[in-house]
Amino acid sequence: MIFQIILPILICFIPVIFCFLIFKKFEIKAIHLFAAIMLGLVAILPISFLQFWIPTPKTISINPVIHSLLKSLIIFGLIEEAFKALLIWPLPGKSEEKPLKFMLLSFMFGISLGCFESVVYFLDKLQIAYSRGGTILYLQIFIRLFSSDVIHMTCAGLGGLFVYTAVNKKPKFQFFIYAFFLHGMYDFFAAFQNNLRWFAIPVILLAIIECRIKYTALVPSEED
Repeated sequence: MIFQIILPILICFIPVIFCFLIFKKFEIKAIHLFAAIMLGLVAILPISFLQFWIPTPKTISINPVIHSLLKSLIIFGLIEEAFKALLIWPLPGKSEEKPLKFMLLSFMFGISLGCFESVVYFLDKLQIAYSRGGTILYLQIFIRLFSSDVIHMTCAGLGGLFVYTAVNKKPKFQFFIYAFFLHGMYDFFAAFQNNLRWFAIPVILLAIIECRIKYTALVPSEED
């Protein structure tokens, strides 16, 4: 029983361990990476509270799909990414000449948040599975490693780049807009039970590409 609980939790944290080891090679201090991980843990509390208690836009005649889209963009997108940006702000490296280290710390924050969220997801599914006499599906955990965790990491990276530009008095609000829009659209498509859920994959790929584009857009200006 204990092994059935501990092993999936350890699997959930594989991305955190992997990213920690990779990002250390960029001369980022371990204590700074640990700070990003701890802030990712802290972020779980307000985000979970918001998801369950903040009311979503409702009208009598609103279409269910429109309602789901608004909920995804406002709750999972705008509000969640705003909280993430606020918690990313205390991380070191905002005033460095190049944004690479701060972006990687933002990635560390995002992937940690995603992994902590996966643990919450796993424990919830475990309780439901045992109450019905079933077993936990490891496939669902692995799917989250390459979907939800990645969207959290990339959107945190975009939010971190926005914080970086704001601290250096060149705020690029479009970076934050991309972060909350992509996160919202991912959750919108991922919630479908039909083939529309596969549109979440292009959103993930677009988030990865946008991180690259937004980062390279900052580097020339920093070198001038």
